[in-house]
Amino acid sequence: MPQPSVFNEISKGDRAKITYDDKPYSLEAEQATLGGLMLKNEAWVSVADLVIAEDFYFEEHRVIFDAIGKILNNNEACDTVTVTNHVKSKINVWLNDGQCYLNLMQGATPRAGNVVAYANIVKEYAHVRSLFNMGANITQRALQRGEGETFNDVLSGVEKQLISLRERTQRGKASFSNINDVLATTVERIDVLYHQQTPITGTPTGFIEFDDYTSGLQPSNLIIIAGRPSMGKCLSSNAEIVLADGSIATIQTICQQQSARLFTLTSQHLFEFTEPSAYIHDGIKPVFGVTTQLGKYIETTITHPFLTRQGWKPLAELREGEKIAIPHQLSVFGHTRLEECEVKLLGYLMGNRCNYLSHSLFVSDNSLVQQEFTGVVDEFADLLKTRDDALPIRLKTLGLCDNAQHAAIPEIIFTLQREQLALFLNRVFATRGGITLLTNEQITIKYFNESKQLVQQLQHLLLRFGILAAIQPHYPHSSENTNGWQLEIAEPQSIFLFIREINIFSKEPILFKARLFYTQFLKNNKKIDNNQVYWDEIVTINTVGFKPVYDLTIPNTHNFVANDICVHNTSFAMNIAEYIAIQRKLPVAVFSMEMSSEELAMRLISTTSQVPLQNVRSGRLNDEDWRRISNVLSLLGDTRLFVDDTPSLSPAEVLARARRLSMEQGQLGLIVIDYLQLMQIPNSKENRTTEVSEISRSLKGLAKELKVPVIALSQLNRGLEQRPDKRPRMSDLRESGSIEQDADIIVFIYRDEVYHPDTPHKGTAEILLAKQRNGPTGVVRLTFLGEITAFENYTGDLPSTGESFA
Repeated sequence: MPQPSVFNEISKGDRAKITYDDKPYSLEAEQATLGGLMLKNEAWVSVADLVIAEDFYFEEHRVIFDAIGKILNNNEACDTVTVTNHVKSKINVWLNDGQCYLNLMQGATPRAGNVVAYANIVKEYAHVRSLFNMGANITQRALQRGEGETFNDVLSGVEKQLISLRERTQRGKASFSNINDVLATTVERIDVLYHQQTPITGTPTGFIEFDDYTSGLQPSNLIIIAGRPSMGKCLSSNAEIVLADGSIATIQTICQQQSARLFTLTSQHLFEFTEPSAYIHDGIKPVFGVTTQLGKYIETTITHPFLTRQGWKPLAELREGEKIAIPHQLSVFGHTRLEECEVKLLGYLMGNRCNYLSHSLFVSDNSLVQQEFTGVVDEFADLLKTRDDALPIRLKTLGLCDNAQHAAIPEIIFTLQREQLALFLNRVFATRGGITLLTNEQITIKYFNESKQLVQQLQHLLLRFGILAAIQPHYPHSSENTNGWQLEIAEPQSIFLFIREINIFSKEPILFKARLFYTQFLKNNKKIDNNQVYWDEIVTINTVGFKPVYDLTIPNTHNFVANDICVHNTSFAMNIAEYIAIQRKLPVAVFSMEMSSEELAMRLISTTSQVPLQNVRSGRLNDEDWRRISNVLSLLGDTRLFVDDTPSLSPAEVLARARRLSMEQGQLGLIVIDYLQLMQIPNSKENRTTEVSEISRSLKGLAKELKVPVIALSQLNRGLEQRPDKRPRMSDLRESGSIEQDADIIVFIYRDEVYHPDTPHKGTAEILLAKQRNGPTGVVRLTFLGEITAFENYTGDLPSTGESFA
């Protein structure tokens, strides 16, 4: 569409405020603004801060405004002659009647002294046209979305446009303040503080010594609270994790690939898939091996928590005989499908540890098994004749090799479909499996193999069907036998599931009778256990030595399953938010991009009622717990704490949502961002460091605009792990040095017991006030209550840490 021309408008003799494209404007205001500037040049310093060339509707007026600006900025005289000289080469029709038009504008200016008022009218119409154009663009984007563009993408774009328009409307409102006016206001503020008789000038946090340092959280301040991800809670590099496709990967491989879908335990004690938000290599550390009664084994650092009946506890606090949570079932199966003869062949070869290419003799006392094995081999040979791949290639695809005996199950087995995996296990047990008859028709199902790794893999594969099996060393009764490992299924429900889901080839008659018995037995005893968690007893905890360790940050649930054991992976900021919302009764906004709103609510209930968080999460509450919770629910019901758990918000989205909440609730007491590194800038082509810099600047702008303290949680890099003193420094802030520049206050959290389990400072935390733009730095010690994930004022003698940030 061609640009609107003032000469066409004049030739029509139409001075209405609507043109052919139905966009509002004021011809008179635009003319009077330009005419006034030519008549009263000194008015430029006021008008230049109000409007820009693009605010004028007509193209000729934009050119004229630019010319006036260039002339006056060069301290030259500005009138119709000088302006004509600047614009005659830019406007095609100017040579005909341009000079006359400038004279017309000057003559049509009612009063040059009112030029600022005329400019405000021009600006107002420009904003209305911007809104008009925005509506048209929104309609077009909604109807003609780009490829792969979602509704949320469109909505995010709309919010950006609105924020941009609002910022443009603020142009001209800011100005210098006379120091006399500022001094008067400041003295009034000092007088108010004097009569308050309190050193707290901002919003109190509830932590007395911290407030002494900061005088409370000040409006417009950006406060960074940083801590180390995982705080030393790591697994040995060889820890194995089952993925969503059924395959198995070590934690080292997962961290190197930076991608995984794995199991996590929800607050309802259900296992579901999730994706890590961070993949962490934590160097080489001393690790300890934990073995359970069922033979589960995992190597972790001393600080890594395990789920107990009393909640999550670090390994340092666990003892032999204590029970920890393991999955009762991990229902995951792959999509791979092999020929039936291939599955049977793999089962027989793995179960009997035979090597196909070296023609090792397949040994079995069972004639049915021998007969089927011979038929399977022949069927497999015939199958190869119909395939394009040669024998060695096919054997390699199936995970078979041509040298040493197999000590592990091929990777392809873990991705089989459910019925094929059951068939594989059926034939494995047919080789070296056994059935022991007990009293009252009860049985025990066993399997023996020299390879511990293979037996452990079988234990895991059985777990996918909900079958619990124990591993224990097997010692021979005579010199003819060899040492090895025995897998034993003895739990009634597991035996029932094994018979129903897997069975053993050639043992069907006895197992059929056993199935009838166990069906009735479970019915009579009502022992069907539908819980997905099984409490397995720790048998040994041993020192292993120094090994490479890794960890994963899991959003929301903060735990994952490794080696078929549940292991665990933001309290200070949330304690401040809770205090301001509950005790000070101020509205608080929490943008939680890591924890769900439900989890935050559970934490809030736990900290206010003093009921252990794990009891709240699991629902294992006694009468006293319920009484405490009931007593705080009415208090919490009146709390104005608002949670937005949308993941990966952009700064523009945070700003828009905080503005809306501020308009609804009035002045906010606090905004919490959990956490900064999870924020994203849509379609950003910058590197992550530059992106984080923009995010931190945006958060500082948010604090200034809404005049509210903003706490942003941040993570630290791994550099501090290489230092003898693990206390964080500002240089440890992850991804961007601009965080240090933008922040008014930087706080680090350090718990000595994470690195030194025998520390005398157990149960406490150091709050390291590393930067304060308008106050002192120092160290504050708080009590840390792990069961309710809460900090409290420290009441003991304050030990010296020897650390200073001055």
